Amino acid sequence: MAEMEKMDDLKMEEVAGGTFLEGWATASGLRAGFRAPRTKPGYDRENEIIGSESYNGDLLRITGGRTVGFDGKIYVWVYNPRTGKSGWTNAHYLKEN
Repeated sequence: MAEMEKMDDLKMEEVAGGTFLEGWATASGLRAGFRAPRTKPGYDRENEIIGSESYNGDLLRITGGRTVGFDGKIYVWVYNPRTGKSGWTNAHYLKEN
């Protein structure tokens, strides 16, 4: 298995301008144990999608573009096959597969 690399800002910029991004990534670096995708790009406890939690090691399907959230961080739209739910996830916590 190839070594996974963390998605950095430069890699994410390759999809700037509304370009569609698709592929697989692994949730990683989650210190609190999990991260829930959001209904809007940006962290706010009000926009967490309940029952969609991603844990370290979860394989996520990137099924959309990227954007800068209202908190200034880069977010990508992902689908979690384990939960069957989609939402915005902070790209900092993804390793490209």
